[in-house]
Amino acid sequence: MRLGCIGVGSNAIRLLNAQWNGTSLCVPLRERRGTRLFAGLCGGMLTQESMDASVNAVGELARLAREDGACGLFVFATSAVRDAKNGDEFTARASEAAGTPVEIITGEEEAILSYLGASEGGKCGVVDIGGGSTEFTLGEGARIDGAISLQMGAVRMHAQTPVQTEQDYEQAVERCMKIIRRDAAGLLALGARDAWCGVGGTMTTLGAMQMKTPLFLPDVCEGMTIRVEEVAQWGRKLSRMTLSERRQIVGLMPQRADIIPSGVAILEASMRCFSVREIRLSAHGNMDGFLKKKFREMY
Repeated sequence: MRLGCIGVGSNAIRLLNAQWNGTSLCVPLRERRGTRLFAGLCGGMLTQESMDASVNAVGELARLAREDGACGLFVFATSAVRDAKNGDEFTARASEAAGTPVEIITGEEEAILSYLGASEGGKCGVVDIGGGSTEFTLGEGARIDGAISLQMGAVRMHAQTPVQTEQDYEQAVERCMKIIRRDAAGLLALGARDAWCGVGGTMTTLGAMQMKTPLFLPDVCEGMTIRVEEVAQWGRKLSRMTLSERRQIVGLMPQRADIIPSGVAILEASMRCFSVREIRLSAHGNMDGFLKKKFREMY
């Protein structure tokens, strides 16, 4: 049996189609459409233009999922739609385009799904840096010790205070550390983890830039680790570059050139607050967790 999942994120709409071999997802199809829905959140309302682009992307990916053989399709929305006063209007339109209901998941649910998708067992922490929010989950094996979603995403932070100089970057890191220490104090009190995994566009972009690959290639970058010192070096390097210079970096998608320093600032702040020396990069996240959960419920 093949199932499909579409995640309506704040920066991109993603599709994951996969089968289940009894323990893990297999034969995956992954597609992405960058719509930056969060950037269309004005005065608490999603603009019609931003909704149009994302609804069209949902419809296109739903068609691709069914053409790929998905006999069941699920769609969920995250931070941008959670925040929007007209989120119900968006979900109604997206549900019609997808031919299936769209669920708005909570921040805690999103955090847990990312953990289920990326964790490899043991005493582990997972950070998922999205466009509108960042999720942290601590657990051991299948047990969840704590999960939280913070209003601190790469698109959100960039919209509030763009990083254009090294001083901007350092201030962004400090600002993110204050948010984490204030709003994630309960998780910080749970103690260190044996290992940490990072998911989301910031992580996959860092992996591609570090390995100098044109795109994040799972067979090359999946499972690689990056140290907090290397994250800091990337943040300061990116902050000193112009937008056009960033767009020339191998591994950095041009459409991410403006927000990537903000995403890196969130990652550096997260690693420093949780005393993480190095973090494993993964392309597996909340959609993987969502489908794993669905398959386990069925079998």
